[in-house]
Amino acid sequence: MEDRIMEQNTAQPLSISARKLQAQADAVLDQMFAYFTREEAPRVIETRRAA
Repeated sequence: MEDRIMEQNTAQPLSISARKLQAQADAVLDQMFAYFTREEAPRVIETRRAA
């Protein structure tokens, strides 16, 4: 995989559309990572009293 990254870095600069697509993919991966690594917030148990 690093070979591919090295090839991309030595190749021609990415076009604007390719950079935009790569940025969108990075944003999706960031969201997925945040979702799967989030800490579960303690849930407040709602108790109701009979009136």
